[in-house]
Amino acid sequence: MYSPHPKGVMMVNTRATIHVTGIVQGVGFRPFVYRMAKSLSLLGYVLNLGDAGVQIIVEGDDKRIKKLIRSIRSDSPSISRIDTLEVEWTAPQGSFRDFQIHESLVTRNEDAIPILPPDIAICDDCVNDLSDPNSRWYLYPFTSCAACGPRFSTITDLPYDRPNTTMVDFPLCNTCNTSYTEPLDRRYHAQTTACATCGPNYRLMDNRGNQIADTDSIKTAARLLANGAVIAIQGISGTHIATKTSDYRPIETLRLRKKRSQRPFAIMFRDLTMLKHLAPISKLEEKILTSWRKPIVLVSKVSKDSPKYRGVLQVIPSESLDFISPGLDTVGVMLPYSPMHHLLFRCIDEPALVMTSANPTGLPMYIEPNIIMRDLREIADYFLVHNRRIQQRSDDSVVKLIDNRNPVFIRRARGYVPEPILFDGPWKTLRVIGVGPEEKATGSILRSCRIYMTQHIGDTNQVENIDFLSEAINHVLRLLDVNRPDAVSCDLHPEFLSTDLAERMAAEYETPLFRVNHHHAHLASIMVDGLMPCDSRIVCITADGFGLGLDGNAWGGEILVGDYSKSVRRGGLKAQEYTGGDLSATYAARSLIGIVGENLERDRLLEVLGPSFVGPNTQVSESVVDTLLEAENKKLNTVTSTSAGRFLDAVALALGISSENSYDGECPMKLEAAARHTNLRIDSDIVNSDHGPVLDTTHSLLEILDMRERGVNRAELAYAAQWHLGESLAKIACDVAIDQELLHVGFSGGVALNRIVTASIENQVRQYRLVPLFHSLVPPGDGGVSVGQVAAAAARLANQDS
Repeated sequence: MYSPHPKGVMMVNTRATIHVTGIVQGVGFRPFVYRMAKSLSLLGYVLNLGDAGVQIIVEGDDKRIKKLIRSIRSDSPSISRIDTLEVEWTAPQGSFRDFQIHESLVTRNEDAIPILPPDIAICDDCVNDLSDPNSRWYLYPFTSCAACGPRFSTITDLPYDRPNTTMVDFPLCNTCNTSYTEPLDRRYHAQTTACATCGPNYRLMDNRGNQIADTDSIKTAARLLANGAVIAIQGISGTHIATKTSDYRPIETLRLRKKRSQRPFAIMFRDLTMLKHLAPISKLEEKILTSWRKPIVLVSKVSKDSPKYRGVLQVIPSESLDFISPGLDTVGVMLPYSPMHHLLFRCIDEPALVMTSANPTGLPMYIEPNIIMRDLREIADYFLVHNRRIQQRSDDSVVKLIDNRNPVFIRRARGYVPEPILFDGPWKTLRVIGVGPEEKATGSILRSCRIYMTQHIGDTNQVENIDFLSEAINHVLRLLDVNRPDAVSCDLHPEFLSTDLAERMAAEYETPLFRVNHHHAHLASIMVDGLMPCDSRIVCITADGFGLGLDGNAWGGEILVGDYSKSVRRGGLKAQEYTGGDLSATYAARSLIGIVGENLERDRLLEVLGPSFVGPNTQVSESVVDTLLEAENKKLNTVTSTSAGRFLDAVALALGISSENSYDGECPMKLEAAARHTNLRIDSDIVNSDHGPVLDTTHSLLEILDMRERGVNRAELAYAAQWHLGESLAKIACDVAIDQELLHVGFSGGVALNRIVTASIENQVRQYRLVPLFHSLVPPGDGGVSVGQVAAAAARLANQDS
């Protein structure tokens, strides 16, 4: 068959049916295929298959079709990701006269592998439109195209088409509709496209409910920021509170109003050039910062002793930096990722702005203008809010580089969620829910050998966050078309609100409930992260603050041996007695007393403890210490724990670095910040216990105190103490691996975010010629526990079936 074409007559000698899965919906993939097919004079169509990817049926010369396939593999939009590409060759049918983009199918495929698009930072072309007076999107704060803009935060259902997003509230004007329906236009089928005529917009309010500005709201907000105002700014998927950075006083005001004296704030820089004045970022950090995901990246501050520090002061004053991340050697930085951010910097002469999450501590981020203005009026002077519904709230993702080569998630959210993680094995048909632990929770759903994490939820000891978790899980279940899961999984702890949620879900769906040991979930999560085969066994170091162990005690420094379904403890840290329950997680004095209180003379103990606190408004004194020691001896309100976090808290206090966790991980983070590289080493005392060899942390802390008393440099001792913890755990783990004839040694838990501990573990594991496993796709902290819960439950179900 022959078909007319402007370039002449082309032989149609074959037909190809191409099926592509991956991130291929909502990323400009179909227009890309359309343009390529037209340029090659091919005939046929491309369409979204609901939740089953994209189908391309094409007829023409076989060489040109093969060129199209090569181009799909190598030249697809940078924000797309091709997981599978299958081609079926058949004889041509001669039914096409052109190449077209067909309407999406709305059917759901039981065997499909749905890929849900994450939110995408504004692209360069749309940034250019913002500053082009001839563009219809000049200064428009919601401009987007097929290659950028909100996705996950707006989507209500699949397929990803405008009626299934919150943009359904904004019918397209005639001009925008022309762009939307023109296949060669950049905004063809861009589901969130709009303009000032037909789309959402901002308004500026004061904290008394008065509207300050409408058409010039962003410009007015910029002027107010420049004058020192604190402003709540509603964005793509949540709300920030912003101040300028050229003056420390607005930042100090924000800290006082939020009652956050120490928790670090993130800052958004105008551009990469300004950012590089603050921190000498690596190429990998730059790549992550400038990617379409635009996360917050923790970067190292320039030392005040460095000659480069003068350059820092040209960008941000020293006092401001001290208020932004007190006592830390890192600062969280990001670049503008929405049109509004670019317009804000266009109107203000500031190199950077504080941009911190607007939610009160422990509660979900506010996303509704009336709630934002009602509940933040004691914090913000003004409110820059918009009228586009946020379907799913998401915090900024936070990434940290370990040794400048291993990026790990502190928080996985905007820009990454709900991109799935491969989990291949004999559970292809299984659908499993994981509700996570109590702190830093996420939910996870297994479908079609993919694990879909929800966005970061936060601490689920608050009813509001449990509701948020339930809502987020149900939203992903709906998008994945999971009507009835095969199992629900949760933490072993019976008193967590997330456990109660899991129990209610299991009852509602009439499905099994799997209770997964917290630290086994960490082990399983790193196996998922490392794409370990379903029959693998590993040794895993799990180190964090707290997780209920199989023996009913608090674990936090374990050596586990196991597979996806189960594990056994083979060593770790010595169990210690801590008084006051959760108070020991806040006040380092309780940790220090628990570890060495009985081994020091009272005067020496009081000297080490200094003017620290053991509870709200309760300072260390002779009588307080005596009471705590007596409580330990009589085991009154004590917790038996192997926590690595509590050991690091005690070290931070022993070295006079930090005495209180006013936010989670404060003492260990400041200990890491205070450390200076050294070859100084601390001897390990490995002793036997009922569950294997353990590091005697009492001996370790006494050694550290003795070295400090002998005048060893504090910064070097801080480094040596953290190296000692990792090296000691790694030695035990490697000996276990050799004994069990296992090759892989993993490291998971919140302490895996510590670069010094991680480096010491990697060094030791490689000395044993074993293979270290570190996180990269799944957060090592409790944000990854739901992934491990799902993996464990799926493996147990699969074992039952077999």
